[in-house]
Amino acid sequence: MCDYWIYTTTMTFISKQQQKISGLYHEYPRSFWTLIGVTFIDRLGGALLFPFFALYITEKFTVGMTEVGVLFAAFSASSFIGSFLGGALSDRFGRKGMVIFSLISTSVSSVLMGLVNSLEAFFVLALLVGIFTDTGGPAYNAMITDMLPEKKRAQGFGLVRVAFNLSVTIGPAIGGFLSTYHYSTTGFVAATLAMVNLVFAFVFLPESKPTDFPIDTSS
Repeated sequence: MCDYWIYTTTMTFISKQQQKISGLYHEYPRSFWTLIGVTFIDRLGGALLFPFFALYITEKFTVGMTEVGVLFAAFSASSFIGSFLGGALSDRFGRKGMVIFSLISTSVSSVLMGLVNSLEAFFVLALLVGIFTDTGGPAYNAMITDMLPEKKRAQGFGLVRVAFNLSVTIGPAIGGFLSTYHYSTTGFVAATLAMVNLVFAFVFLPESKPTDFPIDTSS
C-alpha cells in the first residue's frame, strides 16, 4: 500500500510538472524558443573556454598571471565596444544579421585562439574577439523585446537568464573534461558548436525587426 501511494504521488507530481511545462511552452511563440536554443548553445560554447583561459595562456606562452590579467582587461574593454556597436548595427542591419555575424566571429575566433603561437598576436586577437563576438549581445535582447508583448517580456528575459545560467553550469564541466586531452580540443569543440548554432539560427531564427516582425499585442 505504501509503495502504491508513493508511486501514484510521484506520477501525479510528474504529470503536473509536465502540464506546467507544456503550458509555459505554449505561452510563447516558437521563434522565442528558437532564440532560447540559440542563446543556450552560444553561451555554452563560451563557457567551455573561458574558465580555462588562464591555465591555457600561462602554459602555452609561459607567462604569469599579470599578463593574463592584462589580456582579460583588454578583452573586457573590447567587449564593451562590441556591445555598443552591436546595438546600433542591429537597428540598421537587423537583429538576425548581427546574431549570425556574432556566431561566425565566435567560431573563427575559437579556432584561431588554439592556433596562435605568439602572446602579442593573442593579445591582438583578444581585442578583436571581444569586439566581434559581443556585437550579437544587444541583438539577442532586442529580439526578445520585438517578439514578445510588453506583459510577457519580464518573464521572457527571465527564461533567457535560466538558459544562460544552465549553460554556464554545464559548460565548465564539459570544458574541464575536454581539456584533459588538450586545451585546443576545447577550442575546436566550441568552434563546432558555434558552426552548428550558426546553421540552426540561419535556418530557424526569424528576423524580428519591428518592420519585418510585427508584435502581437493581443495576447
